[in-house]
Amino acid sequence: MGKSSAKMSGDATTARKGRGGGRAPLGFWALGVVTGALLGLALPTGLLLAIGLAPAALAALADRSAGRWTARSVLVFNLAGLVPSLRALWLEGHTLGTLVVVLARLDGLALAYGAAAIGAVLPVVASWAILAVLEARAAIDIARLEQKRAALREAWGEEVERLPVQPLAKAIAPKAP
Repeated sequence: MGKSSAKMSGDATTARKGRGGGRAPLGFWALGVVTGALLGLALPTGLLLAIGLAPAALAALADRSAGRWTARSVLVFNLAGLVPSLRALWLEGHTLGTLVVVLARLDGLALAYGAAAIGAVLPVVASWAILAVLEARAAIDIARLEQKRAALREAWGEEVERLPVQPLAKAIAPKAP
């Protein structure tokens, strides 16, 4: 009984730790190193990214779907909206004073946050648009098949409607001699 209870407690410990055995994944450490280097070498850019990418961070925390498509979409759109502010920071002088001026402009963060909002809505709207296209194609196919049925009915008469439909495998199978 001692072995089984030890095995069970070991399994419970492993289950609690998760797949990585309680250690942080390599990507987490790499992100920490890159963030530290960015803040050490380019503090104004790092601060602008930290403030400007807040919606992407919230989306990454909130999105628990399999592919995290909403979080990815928010990140890409948020980065795109932040590019003009980054450009202004780099071209006007890469100092903390310039960062304050860039952040004080009304269009900078509003563009980045607005783009992030579009990125959050995009996966939902895209799925609706795809559904609408597929339904329209299905309606066109149904109309085309109804036209063929009407042509067959005109050529062969009303018996076409009463004939049983054979599975394709039976219809094309070779007949035994």
